[in-house]
Amino acid sequence: MVFDIYTLVESIWVILPAYVANGLVSLVRFFTKKPHPIDFGKTWKGKPVFGKNKTWEGLMFGCLIGMLIGWIEMLSFPFLPFHMSPVPLKIIPMSALLGFLLGFGAMAGDAVESFLKRRLNIKPGKPLPVLDQLDFLIGAVVFSSLVMSWEWEWIVLLIILTPVFHFVANITGYLLKIKKHPW
Repeated sequence: MVFDIYTLVESIWVILPAYVANGLVSLVRFFTKKPHPIDFGKTWKGKPVFGKNKTWEGLMFGCLIGMLIGWIEMLSFPFLPFHMSPVPLKIIPMSALLGFLLGFGAMAGDAVESFLKRRLNIKPGKPLPVLDQLDFLIGAVVFSSLVMSWEWEWIVLLIILTPVFHFVANITGYLLKIKKHPW
C-alpha cells in the first residue's frame, strides 16, 4: 500500500467536484427566499423524512456545482503536466457527467445521513460524529462508480483526509458566517 503525493493528487482530482459541491451548498440559503424541502414537509413514523434543510434548491445547486467543476477539470485535463511526474499517474479524464454524479452523490449521501439523524432524534444542524464528515464522500463514491472505477488507495486516503478537510472548511465557513454551525 503506497500513499504518496501522487495518490493524494489523484484522489483530490477525482473527488474535487463532490468536495466543492458539499462545501458550497450552504450558500443556497442566501439566494433562496422560500426553500422547498425535498421531503415536501412529509413525515415518516412521526418524524420528518429529511427535514427542512434538505431542499430542491440545494440538490440542484450541488449537482450544478459538481458538473461545473467536472467541466473545468475536463477542459484543463489536456494542459496538465503529466510528463513532469516521475511515476505514471492514474488521473482519469473528468467529464460533466462524472461531475454531476459526484455532486448528486454528495447531496444524496448528505440526505441519507439526515434521514438517519431524524430516526435517531438528532435535530437538524446538530452533529453526528464521523457520519457528518463522510456522508457526502460515501454518496459521491457510490454514484460515481456508475461510470468509473475507484482505486482503493484513493478511498482509504479520502476517508482519512476528509474529516480533516471537513473540520477546517466548517470552521472557516462558520467564521465567515456562511455556515450556521461550526460542525
